Order: sequence, then C-alpha cells, then structure tokens
Amino acid sequence: MGVLARPLLLAGASIVIIALYGVAAMLLARWWPRLYGRALAAVVAVASIVVALLAMLPSDSTIGVIIEVIVLAGTVLLVDSFARELALFAGVDNDRRVLLRNLFYGAAGIAILGIAYANVRRLTTALATQEGSRADTEITAVNDFYVVSKNLGGDPVVDASSWRLNLPTRSLTYAQLLAMPAQQLELTLECISNDIGGTLISNGSWKGPRVSDVLAMTSVPRDAVWMLIESADGYTESFPLQELTTDHLLATHLNGAPLTAPHGFPARFLFPGHYGMKQPKWVTRIRFSATDQPGYWENNGWDERAIVKTMSRIDRPADGAAQTGGPVTFAGIAFAGARRISAAELSWDGGASWQPAQLQPEFSPYAWRFWQLTATLPAGQHQVSVRARDGEGTLQSSKPAPTLPNGADGYHTITIDLA
Repeated sequence: MGVLARPLLLAGASIVIIALYGVAAMLLARWWPRLYGRALAAVVAVASIVVALLAMLPSDSTIGVIIEVIVLAGTVLLVDSFARELALFAGVDNDRRVLLRNLFYGAAGIAILGIAYANVRRLTTALATQEGSRADTEITAVNDFYVVSKNLGGDPVVDASSWRLNLPTRSLTYAQLLAMPAQQLELTLECISNDIGGTLISNGSWKGPRVSDVLAMTSVPRDAVWMLIESADGYTESFPLQELTTDHLLATHLNGAPLTAPHGFPARFLFPGHYGMKQPKWVTRIRFSATDQPGYWENNGWDERAIVKTMSRIDRPADGAAQTGGPVTFAGIAFAGARRISAAELSWDGGASWQPAQLQPEFSPYAWRFWQLTATLPAGQHQVSVRARDGEGTLQSSKPAPTLPNGADGYHTITIDLA
C-alpha cells in the first residue's frame, strides 16, 4: 500500500483505542459512576506526563503515539461535556448517553487524527529546521548551512573525551579517529524534504577518514550485507556494504574546522548521491547484518534508497522582482547528487522553448553547479522556469511531486516584472 500503509495503520489503531475507551467508559458509568470522574482525570494526567516526557527526550519517539495521546487527553474532557448536554434530552438513559458521547468522541478523534497526520511530518520538520542560505558562494559558511533534526527537545551534546565509535571487535576514541589518514571531499547535502526552490541544500568541504578504512579496523562477518549505523540521539540508518566507495567518509571536519554540534560532532557519515537522511550525525556505533533494518526516517514513511533527484533553482533575480530596462541576468544552482550536471535551461514562454544557460566550472563530482544566463525580455510580467539535465543527459522531472516519500519533483518558477 506504499505511503498509505502508515496512515491506515494509525487509523486502525485509533479506531481500536477509541472502541476500547468507549466500552470502558460505558462500564464505568453504569457500574461505578462515582469512579468515572476519577478515571477521566487519570487518563488526562497520564497522557500529559507521557507527552511531557516524549517532548523532553531527544530519542526516537513515534509521532503517531504523540498524536494519539494528545487526542485522547485533549478531547476527552470536551466530549464528556457533550454527555451532560445530551442528558437534557428526555428518554435518553444513561447507557445511551455514554454511547452517544463516545460515538462523538470517536468521530472527533478520527477527524483530528486525519488532519494532524496529513501535516505532522511537515510540522515536525519545520520545528527542527534551520534554512540554508542562497548559493552566493561555492562553499556555504557553517553558520549558513541548513540543519534538519528530528530532536524537537534538543540535539545531543557529545563529550569528545568520553565519546567512542563502537565497532564489533573494538572501539575508537576521538583522538584515534583524528589520527587516521583523512580525505577531503567537497559535497553538497540536500534534505529529502527540500521543496522546489527551497533552501534545505548547502555545499561544504568535508574531511575525515574513509569509511572503508574504518571498517578495515574491525571484523566484518562474511554474511554481512548491510552496515547498520547508530547515533547518540537514537537515530538509526542502514547502508548496503556493496555500495561503499573510497569517497564515503566518516567526516570529522567541515570547512576546515571540527564539526559543530548541529552538524554531528564528533563524527558524521557522508554517503555521496543520497539525501541528508542517509548521512547520520553524532555516530556512536557500527554493526553489520545479513538483512536490512530500515532506519528512523524509513520507518516514518520515507524512501529506503533516498537517492538525490535532479534539481535546479533560480537564485537571482528574486521571485517577484521588478526591473526597469536592460537585459536580465538569471543565476542559480543545479544538482543531481553523484550523477553530476550536464546542462541547465530556462524558459519564459511557458515551456514552448528553452534557452541554455552557461554552466560554471564543476567544483566537485558531488557538488552543486552554478549556472547563469543573460537575456533581453520584452516589457511585462514573465514567469521564468529552470530545468537541468544530469551527467547522462536525463532531464529532471517536470511533473510536480511532494517531498514525501522520495523527494520533490517539478520545475522552479519565478515571476518578474519588466518595465
């Protein structure tokens, strides 16, 4: 059932919980009416404590559980007041009032869950997001680098002196990791939840030992197919061993300085060609398995492979810009992960024709590529779109698609006014 699997599972679980609550409430109201109010208060108290604990912990918490608890706690008092209103109607006995109340509770709960679940991933991402800056320079300054985290209660703060990278047969200290031969790699990271034209994409110069060199320091089982990664915040990720190359790093530095806490200090995996969700931060353990164990975001409905799609963006002029006279210079970025970029094209006639932009020299096989085009357009309002081709000449998809489950599709389009 694809992306519908988790919503359907959540809806089914909600119905079961609502039904059980309804039965329990009817029995309490009928047999022990004096206990009903106390039981109601207990449900609210327990739910509030659970929500508080989940909010404070940076560990892996299921958002569906949070929604369930909030709905149970937040609506139970409301619907209980409806029971008192229903009691005003003659001919409705106590059992029926309880039944009607819980039918209303069920309908309200399902409606709230449906609305909340449709927006919960965008909400949780937005709450833990620092937007990146527009691409004015090849390398994004660390303070301008985008950040996305699942930890609404705060990211882990790792002490380098006590940190260990735990391998199956040994562990490495931070000093030992720094002493290993290091490779420098210019790599663009993009979040899988980056919208068309969005700024959840940044480019940096990373440094650290090769993952293959780290694995050479331990024993890898013969039947191992997957590398399983664990982080200090409970985050998990998996990666197929056969896809490892010498360009996969365990980064310790970004832009010439040790990683900062938001970017994964003391160590972060880098897997070129994949979205940021496959580049886990605050790494603490590497294990091996013959079978895949999907990671945190995969278990929340996102794509297992998370391979970067071809994207392009117009950075100048800004959307809604106005200009008087003269030619217009358009500039922006294009990115296709490990597939590189071979062309960028612009259209201001609704896609009837496309004009090739000039590509700037390639910074790195894994970095975004700058493009620029200067053109003279007639006076009036224009909608300008950009598209790109990867290194094999394959055109990025024009069909709009949301970020969930495997990244956005579509052409970035801006509107400009020329006098």
